[in-house]
Amino acid sequence: MDLDKRIDALLETTGKWLNKDNEYLSVAFDKTVREDYFSFEDVKHAVLAIRDSISETAIREWADQAGLSDATNAVGENVLCLHAGNIPLVGFQDAFATILSGATYYGKISRKDPYLLPTFLNEVKKTGAFTDFDIQWVHNLEHLEGLQTDRILFAGSEDSVPGVKESITNLGLEKQDTKYLIRTAHFSMAYLEDKKPRSMEDLVEAIFRYGGQGCRSVAVVVAPFGLDDMKCEFTDYIESFWLDNPQHKKPGPKLEHRFAYNKATERPQAWLDDFLLQEGGLELDQDFICYWVQGDDQKMGELATKFGEQLQSIYITDPDTTIPGFENRTEYLSDAQNPPLAWKPDGVDTLQWLIE
Repeated sequence: MDLDKRIDALLETTGKWLNKDNEYLSVAFDKTVREDYFSFEDVKHAVLAIRDSISETAIREWADQAGLSDATNAVGENVLCLHAGNIPLVGFQDAFATILSGATYYGKISRKDPYLLPTFLNEVKKTGAFTDFDIQWVHNLEHLEGLQTDRILFAGSEDSVPGVKESITNLGLEKQDTKYLIRTAHFSMAYLEDKKPRSMEDLVEAIFRYGGQGCRSVAVVVAPFGLDDMKCEFTDYIESFWLDNPQHKKPGPKLEHRFAYNKATERPQAWLDDFLLQEGGLELDQDFICYWVQGDDQKMGELATKFGEQLQSIYITDPDTTIPGFENRTEYLSDAQNPPLAWKPDGVDTLQWLIE
């Protein structure tokens, strides 16, 4: 299949998959919510974000940007995607990129998000357009034992990498020259330069969507003003967001312990029952905390350098703002939880990596 036909087939496939009359996606959506994997609001947001990101223009621009063509592709390669499950459909881009590249896709579906992504993969198989390469997915990696893969993509903490690689080796899933794309970024940062309503709304979405669990979720805010200077106003925006998007996961008692410690040490903070905003500290040792740092763009650059590979993206509100050295990881705050199809996790273009 040439590239034009592959793009047309993927457009047709995603259109059918995202159609409101797609019974399979509807059932997967309902089971995901009913079995308490994610909230209704978060699953809906994830599906709509994908729908808004996909168009013929977006796909062709990504292909051009990555250098994908009929002469330069991944046809004949076996690609294994070990999908994360921390937020709904987080593995969609990897699956889409692999199929778009022309590679043979093998996927290991996360037990934390078992229903949603397979409905897309099943729709791809149903079209019958991709008969020149296989598409397979499993829920247990052992079912792929002995598969010789050319490339492997997975995301996780740095601590999990050795264990994952050991499993891959033990199951005979790699060749001597198998290439790995390992993502270990955990969080993103925002540089907030104003208190405009749109900026406040975008920041709340960036922090609180998915309960802050995604790598694109903001865990550190740098602003020229302190937390106490806008705490009351900001909590109003948070409460408004939570009315429409209740937080699905709840924190354990450790969060209250941190609140008590902050109070005892007179650290500025805002206690939100299921989430905590605090100024300074930067312990980054538990979920459901967003850290506030008073500073300028130079401070943002210093922190970005300090966090290194833990950092996914830097969000800005002013198009004239630049963070030297991090230009390829800088995005608009409004796009934090609505990434474009061609966004670059950890600064790497997935499609380009697949065809290198």
